[in-house]
Amino acid sequence: MIVLIISALVIICALFYYWIQKPRRYFEEIGIEYDPGPLFIGSFGLDGILKRNHFFDIAQKAYNMFESGIVGGYNMGGYAFLVKSPELIRQITITDFDHFRDRTRFFSDSEDSLIGGTLFHLVGQKWKDMRSSLTPAFTGSKLRAVFVLLRDISNDTVEHLKNTKPNELNLKDFMTRYANDVIATTAFGFHINSNREPDNEFFKMGSEVTDVSLTKLFFLLSCKKLATLIGFDLVSKKHHTYFMKLVLGAMKHRQTHDIFRPDMINMMMELRGMAVHYKDQEKNEDQNNWSDVEIVAQCFLFFFAAFDSVASALALIGQELIENPGVQDKLREEINEVTERLNGNPLTYDALKSMKYAEAIVLETTRKWPTQIFIDRVCTKAIVLHDSITGKDIPIKVGDDLQMPIAGLQRDPKFFPDPTKFDPERFNEENKRNIDPSTYLPFGSGPRMCIGNRFAMLEIKSLMYHLFKEFKFEPHEKSVIPLKLNRKSTKFEPVGGFWVKITPVE
Repeated sequence: MIVLIISALVIICALFYYWIQKPRRYFEEIGIEYDPGPLFIGSFGLDGILKRNHFFDIAQKAYNMFESGIVGGYNMGGYAFLVKSPELIRQITITDFDHFRDRTRFFSDSEDSLIGGTLFHLVGQKWKDMRSSLTPAFTGSKLRAVFVLLRDISNDTVEHLKNTKPNELNLKDFMTRYANDVIATTAFGFHINSNREPDNEFFKMGSEVTDVSLTKLFFLLSCKKLATLIGFDLVSKKHHTYFMKLVLGAMKHRQTHDIFRPDMINMMMELRGMAVHYKDQEKNEDQNNWSDVEIVAQCFLFFFAAFDSVASALALIGQELIENPGVQDKLREEINEVTERLNGNPLTYDALKSMKYAEAIVLETTRKWPTQIFIDRVCTKAIVLHDSITGKDIPIKVGDDLQMPIAGLQRDPKFFPDPTKFDPERFNEENKRNIDPSTYLPFGSGPRMCIGNRFAMLEIKSLMYHLFKEFKFEPHEKSVIPLKLNRKSTKFEPVGGFWVKITPVE
């Protein structure tokens, strides 16, 4: 009996070892370089598990390990291609998009998954239909209409500072509260002020649901198949229930009371044929094809994507402006010029659009500190990719994952000389024409690029105008200069947080 048990264990271990080694053998068969990594953890996973480096630094390490345009990496029982060549990135995300239409699904495939039901993770025809339905919300005319809401929230946020007169500011906390108020108003249709009401439920829920632990993140990345098999998801039952009730309840209330607001909730009502101005029109055949979860998931995506990423971008801008006071001075000059042209009137959409230096600051910040560290795609139609650096043809099969490391590309001196220098002039009207679009990808690339990138730009620039019109940022004794990311966090923040000294502009 003991012999049988031992024999069975040996066979199981041998099969498991064979399964773990399968990706390595595959890369050797097709003749491409790969990072072997620890046997059971996979490429670059050990640094994350041991919290030796921030995920941003790990991505750069992966990018810099090999010269080839496409290399191999693996996780427990699976593999992925790391694509570094701008030429191949352009082919994957744009030219041959029909071969790479889907994203990698790191989360549960359950029909009840909020993350899985978002536009970000929808696949095939469902993704195409939802993208077409949501695109009208981000046209120029719609953004112009929502700008007034953004302006008022920005102004209220800065007025709070003027009234409380702090001499120091925790940037990440302050910016997160601003982002929270923007989402509450423009997506969910209710007004809150998270600086005056610091413990409001919407802010607390947002803070909880976006606080993804490093352990969870690396489990999803390193053990994707296992996570999917067991139905592991980032959104807890509590948060799932909260957002389902919030969105579906708001839709029902508006329909019952004939309420119209130009926001995300109203757009979801249009998909259902519930919107007030649609009630006398014949329903579209597709209006009842979306499940409750898929409807709520789109509002949740807007929340999840904007809550931390916009706040991080604004905090990083503040950090760079205390490290580069000359840039802050030039920004304030542009703000003063715009204010003079407005002649005492509130900021307008066109005036904000004219602020090219402010926009260059945003672009350079997202170049140096891209909060989306990778772009991912899944092969949906087999194809052979040619690596012009090695001269090799690499067969890509249906279901293969491809990861494109933005963090490495945007810090590569071949594409951005002196990449650690903060220089908004890279993005002035003359210089930005020389940037290869496939080397600058903070919002993604091709048909699956971020649908809300123009909205995010307006949101960030609006606060920049109001904030730096009234206040000057300087280094604080708690400021981390130069910035070093907290390796124990998945977020973009230093140990102890972003701190600045804040004084009124004279």
